[in-house]
Amino acid sequence: MKFKKTNKMTYFTSWDINLLLCLLTVFPRDITEYMIKWIKDVHEKHVTDEARGWHQSLRINQKERWNRIADLSRRRKFSQMNASVPITCTLPFDGGMWRNSRDLLKMIRYFREGFIRKDNDGFTENEEVSNQIKIVNLLKEDSVRANYLRGCHSLSSIDEALEDLVHFTCGDYNYLEPELPGLQQPFDEPEWEELPYIVVIGDFKNIPHKEWKGIGWRYVEGEYPLIYVRN
Repeated sequence: MKFKKTNKMTYFTSWDINLLLCLLTVFPRDITEYMIKWIKDVHEKHVTDEARGWHQSLRINQKERWNRIADLSRRRKFSQMNASVPITCTLPFDGGMWRNSRDLLKMIRYFREGFIRKDNDGFTENEEVSNQIKIVNLLKEDSVRANYLRGCHSLSSIDEALEDLVHFTCGDYNYLEPELPGLQQPFDEPEWEELPYIVVIGDFKNIPHKEWKGIGWRYVEGEYPLIYVRN
């Protein structure tokens, strides 16, 4: 048990121990045992009410929230307006930051094992992490180069393939981790190549800068990397 030393006396840092020692200096043991139970309940309620009051003091009602947003709008401080943040606390977290964090959480799902692959002489294997990061960023990027990369596939078709992969690998049987205990293997086990995935065919070096407008002989069909959805 930890204790702290001072010039006057040595005392334990535990609130219970301090309470016990204080009561024993005044009351006999049997009365102390009775009182400590009652005082602990009172103390716990006091601490809970104090914490609840502090957190409630941070919250604002709907009228105050919209008045604050209107005031920021009048002062043209649009970056500080947090109308899209679904909480009622005054935080240094504006609407743009909230949307970015929400999109980031969605993008993380694309890094699921076996979803982003590369071609290796007719067979596929997991793409390198650095290339996976580039692909995921381009999936959500609003640019000409991102549109070229996605080709004829929409984000909806890519998300559908991801959901199908989740279905195959998170149901009663996980095909990517068959050694997990308590799971029974069905009769029709899909092969690695039969599971849904996306693959980029082409050289990542041919991906231009973000401001590219679609002009340049290097980026014509046949040289520009393209995403293919296998579902």
